[in-house]
Amino acid sequence: MQRNWIGKSSGAEVSYPVKGYADQRVTVFTTAHDTLFGTTFLTLAPEHALVEMLVSPAQRESVCAYVHSVKSKSDRDRAAQAKDKTGVFLGAYAINPVNGAEVPLYVADYVLASYGYGAVMGVPGHDERDWEFAKKFDLPIVQVIAHEKADVEQSAYEGDGIIMASAWLDGLSRTDARTKAVTWLEEHGFGTGAIR
Repeated sequence: MQRNWIGKSSGAEVSYPVKGYADQRVTVFTTAHDTLFGTTFLTLAPEHALVEMLVSPAQRESVCAYVHSVKSKSDRDRAAQAKDKTGVFLGAYAINPVNGAEVPLYVADYVLASYGYGAVMGVPGHDERDWEFAKKFDLPIVQVIAHEKADVEQSAYEGDGIIMASAWLDGLSRTDARTKAVTWLEEHGFGTGAIR
């Protein structure tokens, strides 16, 4: 029985509504749903079905060229090259369900269609890959975990601490905040707890 849990992660599926599209949402799987208030962008895999639908006319040429260039790379190559973050703005925005903030949507080759839903919530204050992407594309970095060692202007802080700058999650431990976040997501129709 235990072998079925090896490699599984406990987290949440979170749906971000897309601005201007009443019936479209970008769904992500995350194990860091305690940091939802720190989301400042979303990235989609080049193969994601919503890329073609959501790209703005002004961004279509650059997005199409980027997606075409990525198609020649294997997932292994993309993972190996992930240190040098690349991506293109889609010209579209999602809405962070917990605070209503507009977050830009990017297509990025470090996001793999084979992982989760092929979409990643960018929380650069607390994820190193997201921090690197935010620095490269001059995106906001918001600290939502308080700890004496946290200096998100210098690097992502991925350790334990107390939740801050997160409204109804403020003052909670990361574990308690994850539990409360799942309850809120489920009650408001923006997600559910999940194991993947």
